[in-house]
Amino acid sequence: MPPDPNLKVNKMITFDNLLFIAHPHVPGAIMTQIRGLKDKGGKVISIVAGTGMYSAGKAGVRKAVDKVEDVSSFEVMVGDDEPQGWLSREDINKILTENF
Repeated sequence: MPPDPNLKVNKMITFDNLLFIAHPHVPGAIMTQIRGLKDKGGKVISIVAGTGMYSAGKAGVRKAVDKVEDVSSFEVMVGDDEPQGWLSREDINKILTENF
């Protein structure tokens, strides 16, 4: 079946599109990773929060989290750059805009 020509595709990736999972190596932490567009450098963007991370949640700064809804700030690493701590959802959306 051919694609519907009237279908509008939203190509913008935002924080709300991201799926967080339990961090595989850090108990009490969550994570997501996404690769930016090739024509914008194709960098891997890693977003984490929880135990020992530069983040904050309901339990406090650098404390355990298991749901993204409980997180108020995140640690983000873009490519090989240094991690950036305590970033808001709006800050992350700016990073995503730069890479998509």
